Amino acid sequence: MFRMKRKLTKLNMMGDKIRIGLVGAGKMGRGLIHQMSRIDGMRPSLIVDEIPEKAYESMLSTGVDPSDIIKTNSLSEAEIAIQKDKFVISEDFTLGYRLEKIQAMVDATGNPPFGAKMAYESLINKKHVIMLNVECDAVVGPILNMIAKKNGVVYTGSAGDEPGAIVELADFAVSLGFELLAVGKGKNNPLNYYITEDDIREEAISKGLYPKILTSFIDGTNTMIELNSVANALGFVPDKMGCHGVNTNPKEIADIFKLKSQGGILNQYGIVDFAFGMAPGVFAIVSSEAPEVKELMKYLSMGNGPNYSLYRPYHLTSLETPITIYDAIIEKEPTIVPLKGQIADVVTVAKRDLKRGEKLEGMGSKKVFGTLTTHEIQQRENYLPIALIGKTAELLSDVKKDEIITYDMVKLDEESTIVKLRKEQDRLGL
Repeated sequence: MFRMKRKLTKLNMMGDKIRIGLVGAGKMGRGLIHQMSRIDGMRPSLIVDEIPEKAYESMLSTGVDPSDIIKTNSLSEAEIAIQKDKFVISEDFTLGYRLEKIQAMVDATGNPPFGAKMAYESLINKKHVIMLNVECDAVVGPILNMIAKKNGVVYTGSAGDEPGAIVELADFAVSLGFELLAVGKGKNNPLNYYITEDDIREEAISKGLYPKILTSFIDGTNTMIELNSVANALGFVPDKMGCHGVNTNPKEIADIFKLKSQGGILNQYGIVDFAFGMAPGVFAIVSSEAPEVKELMKYLSMGNGPNYSLYRPYHLTSLETPITIYDAIIEKEPTIVPLKGQIADVVTVAKRDLKRGEKLEGMGSKKVFGTLTTHEIQQRENYLPIALIGKTAELLSDVKKDEIITYDMVKLDEESTIVKLRKEQDRLGL
């Protein structure tokens, strides 16, 4: 009980603390900075952002004295600052794995190509990596996890993100002896595959989000990416391409997520999905063969069975990340990791007719959205995972609206870390 608080308090009393490097001072990064400022024994010693002023303002807003914030890209200056227990603001993420006192790197950028490069370089330099960048984890997580193991460090997704919250709920269910049948998340936003940032710009700004981020929420890509990470962690698959996405509520979902032969909608168990009416929570559908358990579940107002829903009505995004930071560094345990390999993939679908020679943009763009399918289908059909699309991606052929884009339709940046990692991951069969 209170294990994390006790151990961190003891560490702090001994004059030591966990020190992390955080990359990304946007909404998630800023929330994490504020939460860590309230936890004894834990410190965001290095904050990296391409706009250093954002990182600087985030630190000032926690009440840190300006004299304790050092802006530098110099390794020697950063080392001296951290030795004096000051905070370093930088544009150079490599400081994180070059600074001896930094124990882990946290990626809060949501940028898959950057996340792959940062994670790979940090892991081979024996730094733990905590990924709030689920977009990257969904496509190259298995090989990054393999690299982490080879280097004796932890690679993990974060508590508070829906994938982490789903796996925690699944772990709870399995630990109690239930049979785990299905897992998923609620969807906050309406679903419109063809939405563009121009349509929701004002709404995004009012919510403190980049328009492309809100676009990826509404067009479903973000939901597919999150379920992809869960699939890779549990070995579950989408029951159909793009999932069912039913309208329901916590009391009725267990009856809907039954097999078709039982009066439900599912072709199989062992699936990931999403549902309207469940946001902002996550859910797990479980069952038990034991009559005594069924009787007790009915007594506990959990329904008549045969399936039951376990529902967590919230997830606190980066405010929960300190738990993962602690577990990775002190307990050497991940929150969520792609243990089963690449089980599913979010593949690329055209939002409109596209022409040969166009630059292809990825998540949250005006050109494509992502949908979830099995890795087996992705490999067989040569579909392009959406997270591999970088700034230089170019179409090699015309594409019709709603057509799934394949590798041979696109010229990717073959020198980018994320493309190289995915090719090696596929070659190894991870």
